Amino acid sequence: MEYRYLGNSGLKVSVFAYGNWLTSNKPEDYTLAKDTIKICFDNGVNFFDTAEIYGDGSAEQQMGQAFKDLNLKREDLVISTKIFRCGTGANDTFLSRKHIIEGTKNSLKRLQVEYVDVLYCHRPDYETPLEETVKAMSYVIDQGWAFYWGTSEWPADRIAKAVEIAERLRLHKPIVEQPQYSMLARDKVEKEYRRLYSEYKHGTTIWSPLAGGILSGKYNDGNIPTGSRYDTQKQLDTIWQRWMGEKSRESTLQKLNALGDLAKELGYTQAQLSLAWAISNTDISTCILGFSRVEQVLENLKALELYQKWTQDIENKINAILANNPEVDMDWRRWAPMAFRRAETVKPKH
Repeated sequence: MEYRYLGNSGLKVSVFAYGNWLTSNKPEDYTLAKDTIKICFDNGVNFFDTAEIYGDGSAEQQMGQAFKDLNLKREDLVISTKIFRCGTGANDTFLSRKHIIEGTKNSLKRLQVEYVDVLYCHRPDYETPLEETVKAMSYVIDQGWAFYWGTSEWPADRIAKAVEIAERLRLHKPIVEQPQYSMLARDKVEKEYRRLYSEYKHGTTIWSPLAGGILSGKYNDGNIPTGSRYDTQKQLDTIWQRWMGEKSRESTLQKLNALGDLAKELGYTQAQLSLAWAISNTDISTCILGFSRVEQVLENLKALELYQKWTQDIENKINAILANNPEVDMDWRRWAPMAFRRAETVKPKH
């Protein structure tokens, strides 16, 4: 396992992380959660991510119970959760001081821990004053309930403003953002956030590196296999329509099949190729993986092997297939477009 610093901090996180967004909503999911957590931990994964909204708290409960039943040492774990909504009360949502503090306490109870390592504001809240949110998150850290805080799916200007408020008031700054990032969704991480990396050394803990499973290889014929997530979880239809809807279907299938051919040429699965591509970008602190089957854990972690063999030739072939490098801003000193962010941060392995 490779470990990277989380943003501008001294906290080291495994380059692959465990997340339980889709698989800890029901009591029967617990066995899967415990088994996959154990395999991840035994293979060097130290970062475990959840949120209060996942299963209305059941995901946190299952993760905490699994840590307890597996007798894992707290100091060996980097645990993160996210605050935004859990419950139906008027103040059970968003990023007021009240919900941040009460939500954090409730999350700690469900997780059966005294603190989390990272606490996220799960989405931006434009109704609550940003200064109130920043003060509350800093207070949580001062109380020892979290060590660091970050954001998830916030726009870059909102993150920068939060940093500025924290600096002005001498409070704890956010150090990490949790965005979606994959071969099919690149703009936010590679373009919008580029100044966060250079100015703040901001970290990223990316989710959906397989674009909701679209990049896994099982949908390369354009059909939905019986029993797959898009067959059984109808709430995910918006994800399917984004990549496989009428407007995008032909382009997506062309890319998927070309990626599948390249993966076979390299001797790996399409999913492993997609995951290795994601972590070869060193702006990525960690890549969150989710599992619906125990067998998927070692299958996905094998992407580390391909990552160690990464070359500029592989990178160039993928860029040619995807043809979706985000447009970049102008470098006015040189009167030319700035370099693509990924070209600056991909570290080929030899």
